Amino acid sequence: MKNMFVIGALVLGSGGAWAESVINGNPFYHPGAGDFYNVFTPIEFNTKFERFVMRDEFGYGITDNVSIMLSTSGSYDSGDEPEFGKWAWNDLEIGVDWSLYHQDGIIAEVYGRGKQLYDTKDGLETIAYNWTVGARVGRMTDKWTVAGVVQVDYIKDDLAHYNHDAWAMSVGLQGQYLIDSDWNIIAGLMFDYDLFDKYYDEEQLDFKLGLNYNFDNSKYLGVYLSKDVIRSFDDAPMYVGVNFGLGF
Repeated sequence: MKNMFVIGALVLGSGGAWAESVINGNPFYHPGAGDFYNVFTPIEFNTKFERFVMRDEFGYGITDNVSIMLSTSGSYDSGDEPEFGKWAWNDLEIGVDWSLYHQDGIIAEVYGRGKQLYDTKDGLETIAYNWTVGARVGRMTDKWTVAGVVQVDYIKDDLAHYNHDAWAMSVGLQGQYLIDSDWNIIAGLMFDYDLFDKYYDEEQLDFKLGLNYNFDNSKYLGVYLSKDVIRSFDDAPMYVGVNFGLGF
């Protein structure tokens, strides 16, 4: 369930002296009105070298405070029992982000997501819908950003022979530190747990650490590591990924 249904990655952002439309990995990033962004993850793999994921996300700024996004992912899973099939189109997601308050370095925003999940073992089949609502509140300076995050997920299956729904919550911190105009570090720590019925296989504490190289204010290349630090590497291997962000 973890690899299928967990929602929550860092949303790109800016910090302090950088304009808000600078794309560099900050959790409070928003494209400006009329601007687009794209974050492409050509490869994400686990340390067992069994699962390889490709992901792409597009977004558009409706206003300076409201943006919409569309993302999708596919995977190759060489394990004995792949969740989606060895080669799979995994999901399609749409969402909206709304910055409610930004003054004197204090920022508050809310976001929502809707995701359709697929099984491609025997042809393309919708297996579930996942709905997410969340909020971030934090502080942004010229050098660093820290955001507290609260998120609730609801999942409902779309299978005739199976009737399951569940609620889950995630709480944690996301942030970044600007080393200089070329380099910045991103990090996050999220605690995920079931609320009603079984959403996750068990509680998990996901840690993420990444390093981005910023070509300029509109392009960056990043590498990151993520791991559920509660469970062993055999039960929950580390993930390693590369992504490229572009604002235009």
